Amino acid sequence: MTFSKWRYLSGVAAIAVVIAVLPAPPVLALQAVPVQGAQQATFARLAFAIPENVAYTVDHQGTQVTVTAESSISFDLSNINASQLRQVRNPRVAGSGGQTVVTFSVPSDANVRHFRSGQYLVVDVYSENIVEDGPQSQSQVPVPAESQPGSQAAQQSNGQAPAPQPDETAADGGAAQQPSDDAAEQGGTAGVDAVTPGTDTTGAAPQLGSDDGVTRDITGPTEDDVSTPNTDPVPSTNTNVTDVAPESQATTTPPTQGVTVTGVEPEGEPVPVSVSAIENGVKLRFQAPEGVAVAAFERGGFLWLVFDRQLGVQMSNLSANASLIGPRIRNIEVVPHRDALVMRLNIRTDQSTVVEKDRNDWLVSLKDTPAKPRFPLVPERRTEGAQGQQIHIPATDLGRKIEVEDPAVGDLLVVVPTLLEGRGLPQQYSYASSQVLETSQGIVVVPLSDFVTIERYAEGVTIRSAGNNILSASKLSRGTGIGDQVGGNFNRLIDFRAWRIGNDWEYRKNKSRLLYELSLRPANDRNEVRWKLARYFLAHGRGEEALGIMDRMLDEDPLLTENSEFLAVRGVANFKAGRLDEAAADLSARGLEAEQDAELWRSLVAEARGNYEQALEHYRRGKDVMGTYDDYDRAEIQLAVIRSSLALGNIEQAQRELDLLNGLSLTSEQISESVFQSARIAERQGQLDIALTQYEDLSDVPQRWIAARARYARIKYSLRMNDITPQQGIDQLERLRYAWRGNRFEIQLLDDLSELYFETQQYRLGLETLRQGISYFPELAAERQMISRSSAVFRKLFLDGDADTMTPISAISLYYDFRDLTPLGNDGDLMIRRLASRLVSVDLLDRAAELLEYQVRVRTEGAARAAIAARLAQIYILDEKPEQALQILRGTREPRLPQDIEATRRHVEARALIELERYEEAEVVLDGDRGANAEYLRADIYWGAKNWPRLASTVRRILGDGWRRKEPLNDKQRLNLIRLTIALTFTEDRAGLIETRRRYGLQMRDGDFANAFELLTNDQELSGGELGAIAKQIASVEKLQTFMREYRNDFSGR
Repeated sequence: MTFSKWRYLSGVAAIAVVIAVLPAPPVLALQAVPVQGAQQATFARLAFAIPENVAYTVDHQGTQVTVTAESSISFDLSNINASQLRQVRNPRVAGSGGQTVVTFSVPSDANVRHFRSGQYLVVDVYSENIVEDGPQSQSQVPVPAESQPGSQAAQQSNGQAPAPQPDETAADGGAAQQPSDDAAEQGGTAGVDAVTPGTDTTGAAPQLGSDDGVTRDITGPTEDDVSTPNTDPVPSTNTNVTDVAPESQATTTPPTQGVTVTGVEPEGEPVPVSVSAIENGVKLRFQAPEGVAVAAFERGGFLWLVFDRQLGVQMSNLSANASLIGPRIRNIEVVPHRDALVMRLNIRTDQSTVVEKDRNDWLVSLKDTPAKPRFPLVPERRTEGAQGQQIHIPATDLGRKIEVEDPAVGDLLVVVPTLLEGRGLPQQYSYASSQVLETSQGIVVVPLSDFVTIERYAEGVTIRSAGNNILSASKLSRGTGIGDQVGGNFNRLIDFRAWRIGNDWEYRKNKSRLLYELSLRPANDRNEVRWKLARYFLAHGRGEEALGIMDRMLDEDPLLTENSEFLAVRGVANFKAGRLDEAAADLSARGLEAEQDAELWRSLVAEARGNYEQALEHYRRGKDVMGTYDDYDRAEIQLAVIRSSLALGNIEQAQRELDLLNGLSLTSEQISESVFQSARIAERQGQLDIALTQYEDLSDVPQRWIAARARYARIKYSLRMNDITPQQGIDQLERLRYAWRGNRFEIQLLDDLSELYFETQQYRLGLETLRQGISYFPELAAERQMISRSSAVFRKLFLDGDADTMTPISAISLYYDFRDLTPLGNDGDLMIRRLASRLVSVDLLDRAAELLEYQVRVRTEGAARAAIAARLAQIYILDEKPEQALQILRGTREPRLPQDIEATRRHVEARALIELERYEEAEVVLDGDRGANAEYLRADIYWGAKNWPRLASTVRRILGDGWRRKEPLNDKQRLNLIRLTIALTFTEDRAGLIETRRRYGLQMRDGDFANAFELLTNDQELSGGELGAIAKQIASVEKLQTFMREYRNDFSGR
């Protein structure tokens, strides 16, 4: 029966019980109409007899629900109080204006649903909480005499079934059941709990719709009712246990007590725990993550709850509801466990445990009525093909196998939780080698001997003596041989020995036979043979071929992606083919989470991906089944564990696993690797002579990858001991690059090489080596942070100034080769400006302008953009492009700029206008600026415009009165002093020349322009030709010695 149909019939049965005792549709305003109530597991149901032609409304506001009927109806609410509904309290009725209003209280989190079923209005109130008690008042019309207590009509109107006569029989022909003692004591109050199995419901009013709110025509018998008339009533709640009601039970409530929590604080994702009252008990709700399996069992007065994942637990709600759980639970103890959440609840006697599941939440109920698992698990003996006793407990969807010690007894409990609810053992089973405990959920085995092995498989749990074999379950074919031959029992999830079909030297022959068998199958029915062929390829180390066959299997049956065994085999094939991400995805399938075989292969994949902690954890979980593997596979797994242990510095575990290799039949390659790992351990332990000797011996082994690693380890040791120089180390590592390529070894080699290059200041080779690692192995490079390290070196070169030791051409070439490492933000802008200065210093003005143009257009804005534009304009002027300088300055104007930036831009603009011989505009730009730089620019303006009087007055302001203190003149002052003497000569101011010679003759005795000053200021008259020659000489050098040198010094920082 499907769940939806079962749920539908559950609702039908519940409503049938309620409606069975309802009277015929009442005559309004003449007879009191009883409102029937029934308590279900998670909701309370009310049934109002309202004719179909009467409109109604249901309004839910907070904790109050109001039912309004558009007619005057005399509702009798006494049955609601008698039914002791948990979700409905304080019913009240009132009538006025042709309306009848019924109001009652509900919990604050209640969900109210209503629907019609014939002449009845059904109102369901869903909540796991109990409504708070309040004052009860009931206002209703008088009840007619015929409905007074004591009469049969009264009993019916109050929801009480009349006592059956001796000759009454049930509708199915059986004897009518007498009311229970509890029902008799309560006056025969009708309700779901008052009707015993077999109660006659024939002739009752039409049954109400199901509890999902959908009205159905169910006036006739259902299909199941016709086919199975003698079955027990369908339970009305979604429970997975069968509650066995006692014939007589006295209800006693233990006194309220508190509950204490002891034990360690569990680690892991916290699981909220809430508590609510249910009929005859309490319910604990554990809001566990998806995919968590649970086991529940009682032992020695304790209820054990085992979750197969390391989880935390939030018990704050338990303390807040001590009044609910105190009468049932004395103490909660958290048992420490590294793989699971284990709890022991010290519960009071005479309680049963019911485990249910609501989506991902696990519900654990403690009830006063006896209960057994709804889907019991029954152990069975297996002797065929087994050596000794073998007990198998069939079950599916099992969680991880958890081993925990009982702190009270000291013996070992092997617990296998289940993912599906209601799977448990209804009784205890005792065997010579073990005990299987009674459980409410899951499987619990107590081994009685050290030679007992409990193994968890996909199809159940097997208890066997050492050496027994057990078949593994899968929906795929078990056949591994040729044709109808079966290659022995299928032992494990991954069993290369069974899949190889014969000896290795028969590979080609057996492959041909399998391909021939495949050709004989119909085109749409070849997956059985393909499955054998794929595993055959995989067993012989041909992962790519196996993947190709499995892809063809998916073409025929896409649903194989849901098959756990298929995913396991494909995951191993992906691992063999070097497709580590795909392998990790396949082996992480939910159906393989608790497979110990899969744990071992997950360990191999994690180690290959460099996740060494995960590799060791997977190995720890799966190593218990290592004994069933052949020597080759065991050695491969243990070598991976050794590599992981050494990577994490766990020398002790590495040595222990290396010792376990003794006695195994190893291949020559495995022997070589074991010696290599032994050398690594010896080096870590300080046994350097032994390590170096073993590295030397391994340098020439046939396995090139081991030889390369041995040589690499020797080189690294020599570098640490300073036996070779860094350059010698570079030479040896560069030769080693070509001995073995690929995987983590090459990326580690490139990493070490780059560090040596940086150490020897060979920055280009170091950055190039890191770039190769990033390009060839992007994921591994990300683990080693190669990109960030490249950026750090680049910053150190071009931001911190390390590139200043390089020639400008070398620095610029290095930058352009690795310019993609330029950082974003202010640091990147500063780096570009500094590089532009280096370019200007070697007259690469076009390249410098390109860099700053990009900054102006893209990277900057506001004041920063205006400042960089001024520097760009200076480069244009140096490159004899003053018009472009003016364009960039005028295109980057900002309304409010700092004074220093504004002054710089003004001076650069004036210089550009001077170069364009637009002297009047330049003078206007400098209007009001009396700074030193502005005075020098004015001198250039007047010199270019041949305005000798203004030039003379301007130069005198520039020179000041330093002549009085005999202060030396700088280059710009010398140049302008010569300009002054020329201006005085052209204006024939002899007195001015004499005064100038008197003031500056001493400073101009030697140095730049000394001869020109002497000729211009002596008493000898110069011809026009001599004067013009001097002026021409000055004009030819003035640009180089004035602003151009000043601009270049500005870019170089001097």
